[in-house]
Amino acid sequence: MSTTPSAVPEKQNVPWPQFAGLFLRIGVLGFGGPQAHIAMLRNEIVEIRQWVDPERFEEGLGLCEALPGPASSQMAIYLGWLRRGWIGGLVSGSCFLLPGLLIVLLLSELWRNGQALPSFTTALQTIQPVVAAIIWAFAWKLIRRRTERWQILTAALVMLGVLLNTLGDLPLPAGLLLLLAGLARLFSAPLDRPKGAALLLPLPLGLTAGAGSAGTGLMTGLFSVFFKTGLLVFGGGLVIIPLLQQQVVELGWLSPGEFLDGVAIGQISPGPVVLTSTFVGYQAGWNAGGFGAGLAGAAAATIGIFLPSFGFILLATPLLQRLRRQPRVRMVLAGLLAGVPGAVAGAAVSISATALQLGLPWIQLPLFVVSLWLSVSGRMKPLPLIAIALMIGVLIEALV
Repeated sequence: MSTTPSAVPEKQNVPWPQFAGLFLRIGVLGFGGPQAHIAMLRNEIVEIRQWVDPERFEEGLGLCEALPGPASSQMAIYLGWLRRGWIGGLVSGSCFLLPGLLIVLLLSELWRNGQALPSFTTALQTIQPVVAAIIWAFAWKLIRRRTERWQILTAALVMLGVLLNTLGDLPLPAGLLLLLAGLARLFSAPLDRPKGAALLLPLPLGLTAGAGSAGTGLMTGLFSVFFKTGLLVFGGGLVIIPLLQQQVVELGWLSPGEFLDGVAIGQISPGPVVLTSTFVGYQAGWNAGGFGAGLAGAAAATIGIFLPSFGFILLATPLLQRLRRQPRVRMVLAGLLAGVPGAVAGAAVSISATALQLGLPWIQLPLFVVSLWLSVSGRMKPLPLIAIALMIGVLIEALV
C-alpha cells in the first residue's frame, strides 16, 4: 500500500477555502475529547466527502496512536497531508487547532481579570476538585487496560518515582521515568539487543534535563519545556499533567492551583486538552512583561508542544509507518505506555491535595467524590462536570 499523498489523485484538488473551512469547522465543534474529534473527522472526510479511503484513515489512526502527541490533532494533520501534501497538513492542522487556541487565549485573559472577584475565586474553588477527579478517572481508565503483571509493576514504580520527585527525595521528572520504563522493557525483553543499544541510555537525560534553567530566556525556556513535553505525550492529552506540573511550578511560571485552573480551561475549550500549554505560556509571559509578552509566551509554548506532531506527520510518515512495526520499537513503546497510568496517578495525588485545601472543604470533598464516581462510571463527560461545578460556585457566592 502506498503511503504518499498521491494515493487518491482524482480527489486531490479540493479547493483551498473548502479544505480549510472544513477543518476550521471541526475545530470549532471539537468538544468531547479525542475520540469525539476522530469520529467527526471520519464522518466528514471518509463518509460524507469521501476524500480519503477508510483503509487509509485506519492506517493513519494506527500511526497517530503510536506517536507522541494528541492523536486527534495528528489525524487532522495526517488527513491534510494525505489530500494536499505538506502544505495541506500545515493548513489542516492549524485550522483544527486555531479555534481552541483563540478560546484558550480569551479565557486566559478573563482568568487574569477575574482574580480579584470573589465570585470568580469561589467558582475556581469548586472547579478544581472536579478537575482532580477527572484526572483520577483518566488514570483509572488507563490502568484498567494494563492486565499483565509487568505492566502493573511498571505503573506502580513510575507512580512511586513521581511521588518521590514531588517530595524532593528523587530528582527524576515524569518524562525521564517514562523513558526509563521504555528502555527497561527493551533491555528486559527476550530479544537480541542491537549493538550499541546502551547508547540509548543518555537519551532520557537529553530530553528532560536543563529545560528552562535559570540562565535561559523565558521564551526559549517555554519553547524548550513544551517541545520536550510534546515528544513524550503518549497515551492521551492529560499525560501532559505529570510531565509539566512540577516544572511549571518550580520555574515560577504558575502556582499549583493556577496550573490546575489551566487544565480546567483546556478541558472546557474545543480541541485537545494539550492547549493547556497556551494558558501556561500566556500567564508566564504576561507575568514577565505584560500583554505582548503573554501572547509571545503563548505562541512559544503552543508551537513547542505541537511542533513534534507536525514534524512527525509531515516529514517522516512513510518511515514511521515502517518503524513502528519493528519489534524493538514496539517494546520501548510498550514499556513507556505501561508507565503512563502511574505518572498520571502520581500527579493526581499532589493535584488532589492542592484542590482540596482551597477554602471550601464542606463542598469540595463531596464534589470530588461525586465527580470521581460520575467520571469513572462514564455517566458524565468532563465538560458538563466542569460547567456544573462552575454554576455551583457562582450559586454559593450568591447565597453566602
